[in-house]
Amino acid sequence: MEGLPFELSGQVVPGKQLGSKLGFPTANIAYDPAERSWPREGVYVGLARLDGEEEKAYVTILNQGRHPTAPGGMPTVEAHLLGYPARPLYGQKLYLRYLAYLRPETTFPSLDALRQQLESDKAHALAWADEHLPHEN
Repeated sequence: MEGLPFELSGQVVPGKQLGSKLGFPTANIAYDPAERSWPREGVYVGLARLDGEEEKAYVTILNQGRHPTAPGGMPTVEAHLLGYPARPLYGQKLYLRYLAYLRPETTFPSLDALRQQLESDKAHALAWADEHLPHEN
């Protein structure tokens, strides 16, 4: 996809807590869609690094957009860091790098259907990372 890789950094802000309820907690970064040229809305595989922990990168499922299954609020970038210990990131600076487009945003008929899709997104993101990212020995 054109425009990738795409990089973004920002402070983690509170979200709707829906990701946590679904077993996929996310770090939310508010953004202004008019501020710059953005990749199209949708779900991406990427890498995330925390300020002060630059040596560690987490494979990440990113959602950029308006979260149509649970609408409301401003557009967000939500990042689920795979393998990250479950602890809050509020107020921390997060660096994100979009690497590959997975799918468009979709409205799901239920939260269970969304959870199932997130499991599929996770599997696809890990498979993509396994194929395209260097492995540590």
